Amino acid sequence: MRNLTTTKAFTLMCLSVSVASIPLAAEEKNMNHSTMSHAEIKPGTEASGVGVVNIIDVDQKKINITHEPMPSLNWPKMTMELPVTKRVDLGGFKVGDKVDFTLKLGRDKQYRVIDMAPAK
Repeated sequence: MRNLTTTKAFTLMCLSVSVASIPLAAEEKNMNHSTMSHAEIKPGTEASGVGVVNIIDVDQKKINITHEPMPSLNWPKMTMELPVTKRVDLGGFKVGDKVDFTLKLGRDKQYRVIDMAPAK
């Protein structure tokens, strides 16, 4: 009986730890770049990436994209909502498109998509 209670307690503890870690994994995947530290990166810095478009908001000039790791920024693969500059014509893209894109860090420490094209 004692072994059964110990086994149940251990199983419950493992399950609790597993369930508690689910929100952390979700937060890592959907990151908000405006809350990320860019202190060491100078405004005007550009970085290129490859990703898949999830949401296009033409009126707000924003996209939601899941991008591959971006080593130049030390960013893992993640999903982000990013503003786009007026140079980017969102009308040529649809949800599910794989794209090559370029980000630029503004003086306000916010990255914006300055160029986007169908992935090669």
